[in-house]
Amino acid sequence: MNIALDAMGGDHAPEAIVAGAVEAARIYGVTVSLVGIPEVIEAELKKHDAKGLNLPIVPASQVIEMDEKPAAAVRAKPDSSMVVGCKLVKRNEADAFVSAGNTGGALAAGILHIGRIKGILRPALIGPFPTLKGACMILDIGANADVRPEHIQQFAIMGSIYAREVIGVERPTVRILSNGEEAGKGNQLVIDSFKLLEQTPSINFEGNIESKEIPTGLADVVVTDGFTGNIFVKTAETTARLMSQVITEEIKKSPWAMLGALLARNSLRRVRERMDDSHYGGAVLLGLSSVVIVAHGRSNAFAVRHAIRVAKQSVEQDILAKIQRGIAALHSEPAPAAVESSPTG
Repeated sequence: MNIALDAMGGDHAPEAIVAGAVEAARIYGVTVSLVGIPEVIEAELKKHDAKGLNLPIVPASQVIEMDEKPAAAVRAKPDSSMVVGCKLVKRNEADAFVSAGNTGGALAAGILHIGRIKGILRPALIGPFPTLKGACMILDIGANADVRPEHIQQFAIMGSIYAREVIGVERPTVRILSNGEEAGKGNQLVIDSFKLLEQTPSINFEGNIESKEIPTGLADVVVTDGFTGNIFVKTAETTARLMSQVITEEIKKSPWAMLGALLARNSLRRVRERMDDSHYGGAVLLGLSSVVIVAHGRSNAFAVRHAIRVAKQSVEQDILAKIQRGIAALHSEPAPAAVESSPTG
């Protein structure tokens, strides 16, 4: 299996990206095609023992920076590592594409150069969120700021398939993010989507969920628009980092607290591991006709390695074909009754 990796994307590129590629090639036995500026990649590879590993370099002379406007950058930089990586996948020269670079750029390059699965209205980013029961999958977390109820319906179908086939949840429960658990709560998008999800037989829909309930593990899949999902995930991540920093600062103020922390270091390490999202690898851009993984911009080598693992697993599980069948089944079902708009309660 060949995974194309954007060696130039991310806050810690190319060092962390190349290091993660070396780890993945060694541990998972895959070919990792490093896409980017050859001399830069070669200099990083020399820092590692890559003997016997399949790490070909694919030249790309341009880089889409984090602060660039995605669609414009993709068109203006046809030889960027993102565009070249997506074209490798489109030509079947790679099985998946992974990038820790500009999320919008990865989305734009994916849509323009890979294309969507037939019947998919909008691709969506699905990512894991740690809960007391393990993790739930949330989508969309940033690909689509504005959506319609039929988009939410497709998100629910794709999320259910991903949770079942890749994560291993036998019968994943689906809920829609709202400001109240009762039916009828939420804005017009939530209210109309709720009615549509109730009429979707291929998912196990259990109604609304409030943001405060997500960490309890009440749902396996949570659907929302990309604007709301992105804000929720980023706020939760920042809050977790803040709590960790405050706890560390307070412990350091007292010798007794430092002694207690020393005695509890194994427990504290396990807590940190449970809250660390790096072993999840990254978000999957569901709905494209090839596997595309968008890792966090701050990804270290460990996170990059796991992003490659997620790509490998998604390909092995043939997630694209299963999504295509799920969407085709939706279109073959009798059309649901028209959703009537009602004032937001």
